[in-house]
Amino acid sequence: MTSSSRKTNPHLERLQLLRPFAGRLALGLLFMVLTVMVQLAYPKAIAYFIDGMSEKKSESWFIMLGSLMLGVFILQAIATTLRYYLFESTGYMIVTRIRRQLFGALIGKKISFFDRHNVGELSNRLTADVEVLHETLTMGAAISLRCLCILIGGVTMLLIISPALTLMLAFFIPASLLLSHWGGKRIRKHSRNMQQSQADCGKTAYEHLANIRLVHAFNQGRTAARRYGQSTEDALNVSLSTTRMMAAFRGWSIFLVYMSLLVTLWFGAKLILEDALTIGELTAFILYSTMVTDAASAVTDFWSEWMRTIGATERIFELIGEQEEIAPPVAALALQGNVAFRDVVFAYPERPDKLALRGISFTIAAGEKIALVGASGAGKSTIASMLLGFYEAQQGSIGFDGTVLTPANASAMRDNIAIVEQEPSLFSGSIYENIAFAVSEREASLEEVMAAARLANAHDFIQAFPQGYETIVGERGVQLSGGQKQRVAIARALLRNPRILILDEATSALDSASEVQVQNALDKLMAGRTTIIIAHRYSTIVKADRILVLEQGRIAQQGSHRELMQDTAGLYHYLMENQLAQYKTISEAHAEAA
Repeated sequence: MTSSSRKTNPHLERLQLLRPFAGRLALGLLFMVLTVMVQLAYPKAIAYFIDGMSEKKSESWFIMLGSLMLGVFILQAIATTLRYYLFESTGYMIVTRIRRQLFGALIGKKISFFDRHNVGELSNRLTADVEVLHETLTMGAAISLRCLCILIGGVTMLLIISPALTLMLAFFIPASLLLSHWGGKRIRKHSRNMQQSQADCGKTAYEHLANIRLVHAFNQGRTAARRYGQSTEDALNVSLSTTRMMAAFRGWSIFLVYMSLLVTLWFGAKLILEDALTIGELTAFILYSTMVTDAASAVTDFWSEWMRTIGATERIFELIGEQEEIAPPVAALALQGNVAFRDVVFAYPERPDKLALRGISFTIAAGEKIALVGASGAGKSTIASMLLGFYEAQQGSIGFDGTVLTPANASAMRDNIAIVEQEPSLFSGSIYENIAFAVSEREASLEEVMAAARLANAHDFIQAFPQGYETIVGERGVQLSGGQKQRVAIARALLRNPRILILDEATSALDSASEVQVQNALDKLMAGRTTIIIAHRYSTIVKADRILVLEQGRIAQQGSHRELMQDTAGLYHYLMENQLAQYKTISEAHAEAA
């Protein structure tokens, strides 16, 4: 269901988050009612005390009244403690729940979604944007509800004490509510802009910190600081604009509060002079009127905060609401490894006018090793992405063992596929965790992980680390060498035990010594498996049973290395001749140096 089709009221949408915690909140409301009752009784008790002094009551009367009030205050303190705990802890529970929902929505998005959105921005949504809900939705809402009860109760007490004096305040409460309504709409818009500007700051910071080695390598520290400074300057301007709005709103609210107090004192003094009111009653009235104006101010403040929350979290609920249509689960498929592309036409969603694949057709038999060769941008990696079901073809179809790949069965198909990339994707955790990541439905045992590492020629170097398989590899595996990272990735693929293997430039970034070790591991990995090799290196390509030569999204040639080299006018011959010439030049240079 997309956000455009959802008609949920944004206020109800936020309040629905409270439903799973109704029991805790009901108990919190009970304690809140107790505190409100005590607070409303307090001014009347003060008036009773003052008028008692005027009547010169006995000392025992004052002791009895003081003891009673002490007991009530103890009860209020206990109720306040429990109320605070219940609402505050529920707020944390709701934030945790929302973070999980948002992360689940994000992790389930199609790859094309992440082509359009920056990871730094999405991370900011998970942290700063979600946190806005904590104070407003539970504690803030509870305080506002408490203030509303005080407002109603206080007005009732004011009417009991002096209807005439109460009428003098009638103007100020509606004026405060109108001010809240006026400010709320504007604050919501400002808050959404402020959250977006903060997300943009997070995006800029993430991009430069994630590529910190590149920043240092090109001496771009000042440029990075300047770009982040500009994004923070933009965010500051938006924040200052929002702050000016909030400041004006709060200023006018305070003005209304003190004006109401001034009017109360002036008219109350007049009633005392006319013997229509006692000093104790005026004192109680002032306390109640202060409660009422403070409560009205708190309610209007909450409304502005609530509208700020609505604006700040709009994007969160859009992302959660934009959940992809989830197809019914497909039973696990045990593939033999046959692959077929039939007239596949594809363009990336962000570049719909530029075709990446133009009517690609080929078949791969189970256990066959196919190499994809071509210049950058020819479509090699696109074919790998299509095999993994990351994108859907605009025309044509992709099949495995005669079954057409669809969004509904893509997950089941991927259970039979593993990929080893040129720059392996590693998490910052331990080596064990990175290898065990291959198994999704259960926890891989250490023995299984070690067995896979031995086959990948990785066990020895792993055991040489002081922490062995618990060695932390750092972000993107920065603590490992290129060859070590590749062998960890190969061990991960071996543990998955796939029928279809994709090798995306798996050895192109390695030195000769590392390539030998990695290639030996790859030979074990490829044995008996359907393998699609994306490669430029001659040593890797010649091992393929068949080679597909791609040019601008089409298959220009296909055949064995020997067959293709015989076509001296062909693209493959040109590519290989250039590469062999480079190898010859490098070899001669090494020989002369020796």
